[in-house]
Amino acid sequence: MPSAKLAPKVGRASSIGAAGLAGAQPFLTRPYWDPHQVTSVFDHCSPDYTRDGRICEFDGTVASSANGVDPTFSAGYAVTPRGSDYLYYDGHNGWDLALNYEPLLAAAPGTVTLAGYDPNNPGFGQTVIIDHGNGFSTRYGHMSQIYVNVGDHVYRTTTIGVSGNTGNSTGPHLHFGVYVTNPWNAIDPWGWTGAGSDPWPYDSGNLWLTGNPQNPLPTAPTAVSTTAGDSSATVTWQTPAWNGGDRIYAYVVTASPGGASVTVDGSLNRTLLTGLSNFASYTIAVVAYTIDGRSPDSQASSAVTPVPAFPGRLHPVAPARILDTRSGLGGFSTVAPGQSVALSVLGRGGVPSTGVAAVVLNVTETNPTQAGFLTVYPSATALPNTSNLNFGPWQTSANLVQAALGPDGKVALANQSSGQVDLIGDVSGWIGTSSDGGVDGHYHPVAPGRILDTRTSTGGHPGPVRPGASLTLQVSGSGPLAAVPAAQVVAVALNLTATNPTSQSFLAVTPSGGSAVSNLNFLAWQTVANRVIVPVSPSGQVSIYNSQGSTDVIVDVSGWFSSPAATATSGGLYTGVTAQRLLDTRNGTGVTAGRVGPGQTLTLPVAGRLGVPLSGMGAVLINLTAVAPSGQSYLAVLPSTPAGPPSTSDVNFMGDQNVPNLVIATLGSDGSIRIYNSAGSTDVVADLLGWYS
Repeated sequence: MPSAKLAPKVGRASSIGAAGLAGAQPFLTRPYWDPHQVTSVFDHCSPDYTRDGRICEFDGTVASSANGVDPTFSAGYAVTPRGSDYLYYDGHNGWDLALNYEPLLAAAPGTVTLAGYDPNNPGFGQTVIIDHGNGFSTRYGHMSQIYVNVGDHVYRTTTIGVSGNTGNSTGPHLHFGVYVTNPWNAIDPWGWTGAGSDPWPYDSGNLWLTGNPQNPLPTAPTAVSTTAGDSSATVTWQTPAWNGGDRIYAYVVTASPGGASVTVDGSLNRTLLTGLSNFASYTIAVVAYTIDGRSPDSQASSAVTPVPAFPGRLHPVAPARILDTRSGLGGFSTVAPGQSVALSVLGRGGVPSTGVAAVVLNVTETNPTQAGFLTVYPSATALPNTSNLNFGPWQTSANLVQAALGPDGKVALANQSSGQVDLIGDVSGWIGTSSDGGVDGHYHPVAPGRILDTRTSTGGHPGPVRPGASLTLQVSGSGPLAAVPAAQVVAVALNLTATNPTSQSFLAVTPSGGSAVSNLNFLAWQTVANRVIVPVSPSGQVSIYNSQGSTDVIVDVSGWFSSPAATATSGGLYTGVTAQRLLDTRNGTGVTAGRVGPGQTLTLPVAGRLGVPLSGMGAVLINLTAVAPSGQSYLAVLPSTPAGPPSTSDVNFMGDQNVPNLVIATLGSDGSIRIYNSAGSTDVVADLLGWYS
């Protein structure tokens, strides 16, 4: 029970003209630091400095003068008959706390309306009153020092002065009062929790932010985002909107289920959470800590599924068909709306049965009955919010995919449309696991360069490629191809474009001729591109076959892979990530929202985002899509801003098409890539698939 007996404050009683504010929201935090002894409570029976012989506390406890009066303080009554459990004091309209010349804090933001003696209630001594702008005001009485002036705007935890012993007071303390501002009704910030109705009908419920008068605590961190890693997840978040008035010294990041957690310095907003199980699904929450306590939990992140990382080598194989739902190859028929198929790749098409982390797969859709898109991802894991191949009804199109295997050793292909579609899959390589060592299969990015254009005889091939004909293209050597060496090259990364075709057809790229599989499908007079990773012949050549009609062919080289004859281990290994959306100009993901205009170059930061390291990358693998373009144009991806139109392209499209292409994009010195749009305007979407060291 209280040890200090405080003389009642005198002055006019509160005017009572209306009930408390209905639906009031909690807004108060402790107006001082740390717990202190309560010496007098708010009297719900008569909080107007008149005596009625009863003291009613918010929890229903009642003290009565009939039970006995404190002989040293006539307004303190016993709770039990003839007891010494006195409650203080009859008619008190606030809470008294034993603060011995200690800092006083604003309990909520607001404007100072009194700073000094209250002419209507001089018994409160030096006083500060704050109007909080929500229908409530707070009073801080008996102060020894005041640090604010009338009209000042204060924030939660602003130090407004020091407690003291001024006015009607027998010892240093704080009188803390809460009022309905208009009319001026004193109320209890605890509200009423006792049985029956509140004897004081003007209370407005419990107004403490945390349900109790605790030290101010941070609000919850927000926007928790995750990127899957190998038995881990990279987690980022936004700092709390308010830090509770004190420094946040730590964040605790916790996964559910399992409770794996990590503690991070309060100056950071990202971390690597380890100890997770690959192929299991987790949500992750973040909590902020100050010296006064913890924030509420953040809203949980979206589900994240760790997958094995594969900083591995590329092993190219001769292109081979392992899926065709038209004929049942691969074990599947036409794919129904919303259906996913799990394609077995191990031990098929030149891919070994063990030691494989990912495959390079050219995926073609055909005969779709409705517009939609295809998502390729590790089987038996959560479907990511990304796309690999967009299509319209009855359109045939292809795109290269570098896809990680799921825990079942398969790759899933999800038809995300309301119609059915046939799918074709041609494997052209595989990525080994991290234990797969050797000098071959390391990637060497080069500045994108055009090595074939039959329209201009670039590459030594004038004129379109005729039906059933092949052309042989030298991709390594000296002269203009010096970026790709003459030797020690096992495969190259090319962007293959068909333009001016006279009929529907396809192109097939192989190291030595033939047309076993297709790489690029097109309609008459369509311009379209697709990425190709293809082995080269011993003389550094590839063969390009055209099935029907005639078409011009364009080839841009973006990099090469080392052969077993390489004299040293150099170049990059590929590390795949769970597909994540890196860029979407429609909603501002990655950059400021807005379409990319004609001749405009968009700068996209990549390093340090979505699990990509801050340094040490040579190139990133992205699926780049032009969305709803206004007309025919192309996108080119470059490490630096071009001085004028670039000489190469990555995505070619007509108006109102959604057209994707896989891009192996060399990073600039600032860790960014540049995306150039030639004509018209278009939205651009990019999904991150991985990076090369």
